[in-house]
Amino acid sequence: MFEIKSLAEKRDYPDLFTVRFAREKLYIGDTSYPIGQLSVDMLNVSKESMLKLKRLSESFAKTIDQKFFSPKEQHTREMVLEAQEAWNQFMTFAKEFPVIKDLRIPMKEFQDMLPSAYDEIHGKCSDVTQECAMYYEMFAEMIFGWIRMVNDIATFLSYASAFVNLFLERLKYHNPEAYASAYYDFMTNRQVQLAIEKTIPHGLPLIAQNHEVGLEFVTLTEQDESQSFCIAERFVFTNLFSFLQVDLSRGLMIGHAPKKCQNCGKYFLLENGYHVSYCTNLAPGETTRTCRQVGAHKKSAAQTKTPAQAEYQKLYNRLKTRKNRKKISVEEWNQAVAWAQEMKAKAERGEISEWELKEMFERV
Repeated sequence: MFEIKSLAEKRDYPDLFTVRFAREKLYIGDTSYPIGQLSVDMLNVSKESMLKLKRLSESFAKTIDQKFFSPKEQHTREMVLEAQEAWNQFMTFAKEFPVIKDLRIPMKEFQDMLPSAYDEIHGKCSDVTQECAMYYEMFAEMIFGWIRMVNDIATFLSYASAFVNLFLERLKYHNPEAYASAYYDFMTNRQVQLAIEKTIPHGLPLIAQNHEVGLEFVTLTEQDESQSFCIAERFVFTNLFSFLQVDLSRGLMIGHAPKKCQNCGKYFLLENGYHVSYCTNLAPGETTRTCRQVGAHKKSAAQTKTPAQAEYQKLYNRLKTRKNRKKISVEEWNQAVAWAQEMKAKAERGEISEWELKEMFERV
């Protein structure tokens, strides 16, 4: 698709970015995807990657508060450089995530922003938080945009994984009407909503039915032999969660839905409405065959453990080893296994996310 854009629209930020929806595709940065694909890609983010992103975000927030914003400190350029390094590590890893990697974020500007700001501010006022309130508000808002992305992803994973695993996976038919019915059941199930709400970071909305976005209609031209025109909707989003929910919902509207592969356990985008149980990615342990090819020879999806079951099995084996080595008593063993089973059940009901389950089990 070709579209003439102003210079401002050629740049994206975590809290202000543009996406165009046309026919059954969306266009973000220089890349196009089937509508719903980016939601699927986000659902496939590993628990390990999510935990690392969270750690880097928390480390960055703590460092920048102490080294750049804190009014109790006499800031030096060395402290500001330390804060910038923490930010760079966080940004570099975040840019590997779906959606974020396609945004036209001016990384070079961000990667030297704090030292440049310090050099400019230092000659005007003694402290960014006291005398230069304008600078403080500007940087605080900009930095919050980056940090909020982590909460947005965690929020989306909590709600989308519950919706897919508890409502979409049980459907007999796969079409927009069936998806709409499943979505209604999900949104009106108070027990599920309350369970998900407990996993949402404080201060963020659960599953908003309305989103503050900019919207206008533009004309796009296909960059192929047809050179055909179409009307597209150009959205300006102010947060990642709103985009992911819009992408998922608009996908359902046209018959695109996330589906969990019963061989590898990863999600794929179901587009044609047929009841397909396996993805077309290379199967684990295979060099040429896809999951769909491997899955054709399998009797049942029950042979594949869910992520929650896999995490439970690893913890169970560790506890069993400790019991056999008499490092824990039989009573402690029974209590620990009972607790682990309860947490696994909560994860399978969508009351806690899979990466939260992994984090809890790793602390045992």
